Amino acid sequence: MAKNIFIKNNLTKETLLKIAEIGILTIPAISSPYFLHKVIKKYFKNKINERVRKLRDLEKRKLLNIEELRDGSIRISLAHLGNKVIYQYKLEAMDLKKSEKWDGEWRVVTYDIPQGLRRASNAFREKIRSLGLYRLQRSVWVSPYDCLSELEFLCAVFEIPAEDCLCYFKAKNIPKETQIKRFFKL
Repeated sequence: MAKNIFIKNNLTKETLLKIAEIGILTIPAISSPYFLHKVIKKYFKNKINERVRKLRDLEKRKLLNIEELRDGSIRISLAHLGNKVIYQYKLEAMDLKKSEKWDGEWRVVTYDIPQGLRRASNAFREKIRSLGLYRLQRSVWVSPYDCLSELEFLCAVFEIPAEDCLCYFKAKNIPKETQIKRFFKL
């Protein structure tokens, strides 16, 4: 997990998220030494000089790769470390999509993460708690809303083998149903 490289600077966050959204960016051969200004004008529209400095800074910090190709064009892409930071930003913004009308089925999540992944297990537990799932037992959580894609994303971010450690299923009835309905205001 990239906890020690997580950056809360808004300009950094906006820049990295925009590059992640665009994907690999290749700029045709440009004879001007100000090629980054042209990139910024095209994709960001504001704070041109600040963003050029930010791109250079992100490259120095190994969050971005800026390379010149054989044909003279420039390729800008996220580095491995940059991808980890993007995962952290997405993790920070993650929220469950709540449907207007409940379909009457409970989504039950159970997990058994090996002792060697204790930090990942703790982070996973805290994130599903912050997503608003109800803790039925130690490693059993319940939600009236579909949350499989969010759980799979969490497993990918925390490097937890979902197919071995996670069990997700739907149920019509569960223990403590009245109490859980009150928790979710259903």
